[in-house]
Amino acid sequence: MPQAGLKKREKTSKVKKPTGKIAPKRAAPRKIAPRRKSAQRDVEIAKRHQAALTATTEKLLASRVGHLEILKGNRREIEKKNKEEEEKKKKKAANAQPK
Repeated sequence: MPQAGLKKREKTSKVKKPTGKIAPKRAAPRKIAPRRKSAQRDVEIAKRHQAALTATTEKLLASRVGHLEILKGNRREIEKKNKEEEEKKKKKAANAQPK
């Protein structure tokens, strides 16, 4: 048997983010620029190839998904627009044949 009466629990409050000191972000590793001309040229070529690779990858993903920055509108809007253009072409072709 308990010797003393039961203690009331303190009211719980909402969980808040800790406002204590947060460790600063670590610095990124330093990139040392190449000094030799051939190495500088290699870095420049690598940048170009990387940019081209990124652009082609984004285009590929945009064509499949339809919501990246490259495309204007989403995939459904683009498909609807293409469908309307095809219907217009069919109507023009149908109107031209009976004459």
